[in-house]
Amino acid sequence: MNLKRLFITGIFLGLLCPCAAWAQEEPVIYTVKEGDTLWGISQRFIKDPYYWPNLWSHNPDIGNPHLIFPGQTLRIYDGRIEIIPVEGESGPSEDIATVTPEAVELVSTFGGGRSFISNEEIDSLGTLVDAVDNRILIGEQDTVFLEMHELSTVQAGDMYDLVALRDKIRHPVTRKEIGYRIQQLGRVVITEVTPSVASATVVDAMLEIQRGAKVIPLVETPYKIPRKRAEKILEGYIVSADDSKLALGQWDVILIDIGTEAGLEVGNELDLYRNRKASNFAIQREDLKLPDIDLGDAIVLEVRPRFAEALITRTGDLPLYRGDQVVTKIK
Repeated sequence: MNLKRLFITGIFLGLLCPCAAWAQEEPVIYTVKEGDTLWGISQRFIKDPYYWPNLWSHNPDIGNPHLIFPGQTLRIYDGRIEIIPVEGESGPSEDIATVTPEAVELVSTFGGGRSFISNEEIDSLGTLVDAVDNRILIGEQDTVFLEMHELSTVQAGDMYDLVALRDKIRHPVTRKEIGYRIQQLGRVVITEVTPSVASATVVDAMLEIQRGAKVIPLVETPYKIPRKRAEKILEGYIVSADDSKLALGQWDVILIDIGTEAGLEVGNELDLYRNRKASNFAIQREDLKLPDIDLGDAIVLEVRPRFAEALITRTGDLPLYRGDQVVTKIK
């Protein structure tokens, strides 16, 4: 059927059933509550968690796709979501959660906050070894069996994420392999622990789940992260990001090569910078040191022994790249 016939058919059906067409467009009015995310709202109301980037692009008053405010009102149709503007409102009111110097209001990042597994963590991952039938793909409410590294520590009710190992990650300076980028597939809850495996139910399936998926402990990104100045200067590099983009920008999650072993903590703020090279016409001096290029700021979301993940909260005029440097803001 070509586009012209499809268009004419749609008009004809609309004339026959004006009431039905109107009923489908009758919106649901929803008020955002604390803890709501664009991901979750899209999944709940239009059964498509991947719709939220479209929601963001059609609502330019959402300055940050990872931030929505309790008290905002949404108009939800069968296939789209709109934010209802408040007449005369120039920004969030005093009783609405806002970004303040004391705390950053956050929601779970798209696809999950954790996007990297280091080489040291690989051996501690569990594995989804089987399901209850011969289907290749596994979905929500399916029962699965997990082979766990430390089965004695697993209990009924525990939650775990299912992930897939993607491309290997090399340090941008040393070029050593340091781990893998991971992609979140879904989530399971443990229902029973046997002498050999843990039985679990899939409670969320974001992408296709198959046998061989890796199992990692659930790490929830907190809704609020207090800003915290570091006790000392810690320097490192951006070694990866949560997707395969070459240039990084505001609200991207980055991986840095500083962790708890160096004293880094969740909430520490970071300056992002790049060494400035002298121009071809600069007066050549051995001791010439030009100011670094300010690339933006970030805040630490999760810390592990030698690595951490951080959210870029501000960018300058230039894009960020793997290999750019980070330093903690100190007291």
